[in-house]
Amino acid sequence: MNLLHIVGDNPDNIYAVLSTPFIYLSLKKCFWDGKKKRVLLWILALLANPLVSILLVAWLSSIPYTYAIYPLYLSITRTFPTKYFGVLSMAVLMGILCALMLLLLAWISRKWLGSKEFQPILFLYAMFGVINMVAVVRDFGEGSFYSNPYARDELGVFSIVVMLLALFVFYRMDVAAFSKFSQVSVKVNWKVFIIPPILFVLIYPSVALLTVVYSDDELNVILLIAFSAMIVFLLIWAFHVIIKNITAANEIKTLSVEVMEALAHTIDAKDEYTRGHSVRVAKYSRLLAQRLGLSEEDCENVYYMALLHDIGKIGVPNAIINSKSKLTDEEYAVIKTHPGVGFDILAEIKSRPDLSIGARWHHERYDGKGYPDGKAGNDIPYFARIIAVADTYDAMTSNRSYRKYLPQDVVRNEIEKNMGTQFDPDIAKCMIAIMDEDKNYEMHE
Repeated sequence: MNLLHIVGDNPDNIYAVLSTPFIYLSLKKCFWDGKKKRVLLWILALLANPLVSILLVAWLSSIPYTYAIYPLYLSITRTFPTKYFGVLSMAVLMGILCALMLLLLAWISRKWLGSKEFQPILFLYAMFGVINMVAVVRDFGEGSFYSNPYARDELGVFSIVVMLLALFVFYRMDVAAFSKFSQVSVKVNWKVFIIPPILFVLIYPSVALLTVVYSDDELNVILLIAFSAMIVFLLIWAFHVIIKNITAANEIKTLSVEVMEALAHTIDAKDEYTRGHSVRVAKYSRLLAQRLGLSEEDCENVYYMALLHDIGKIGVPNAIINSKSKLTDEEYAVIKTHPGVGFDILAEIKSRPDLSIGARWHHERYDGKGYPDGKAGNDIPYFARIIAVADTYDAMTSNRSYRKYLPQDVVRNEIEKNMGTQFDPDIAKCMIAIMDEDKNYEMHE
């Protein structure tokens, strides 16, 4: 018995040994931050090996196949001389069981790895499952339902080479880039990643079984492997392009935030006592939005609006901003122009017209006595009402040229006293709740 025959006759065993390191390295790169428990990670990689799940599926499917599908298949073929019903029934069952096994493995791995998210692990396992499916051609024994006389020797070696090449390309092209945001530090529509491989897992068994059962010669099986390999390499390339685009979009987003923060620092630097004011207001606004139950997208949006809420002060003379005496009516009138100036500046950003909301209306009052438009109640945009509370909190809890920051109980009383007049009562109550949790007054400047 030569080496080629041994390898070709047992492609599954060879694949299991050679593919587990790829799974281990992928899990480690994407989800395992620490250096401890590497033995446990090896065990997880072995359990997550798609071959193991496929074998479990085969074992699980043998019972319903023996006692339900096969008898029904026989009864139908007595009337309709066709094998398609039995083939398709088993293919559908195998596809469903494969998908369920992937879900179970991903859920167990999420718990084991301590990952906050389920979808990235599921994507990784689904892709390993797809790579396993497209290359391994199994011989289930002479006369068996899946019997194929060509699934051995040179063809078995060929299938292993194709699969290992796919694993290597997937690891180098996709996993390396995927690891940068697999911890979900970047907002990603995971349907883009999960749906294609899951559909493949569900649909491919039908194609594979039909082709294997009804193949007349070795050429059909080779064509199946070649076609399957082409599909999986296209999937790998597609995900490579998607990951690159998401990474590029994230870099642009990061740059935009950094530019906004730099601009906010520039505005705040006009007054040494308000340095850092805009960034703090942005953080307080996001915290309020989170506690008020807003979506992650809305929390990010209110953060950006708050960062630039004072951009209109660029048009206010430094002498007025840095004045240590009480402002005259004329000086106060100039100060009151900054919401309009900020609105005009941010309105030029056509791609994000919402950024101007905070700039224009953060000095409106709930009772309608604010400026510049005298809006009241729900007529004031909700995000502007959030920023108004955060802005006032920071003004009272940071040092000014004319006073030190106020004690926490004084700040709390002021916010409580102005609920329903200056502030939206629900947002003010939320701010008070946050302050009550800040026992040591650590949140102020």
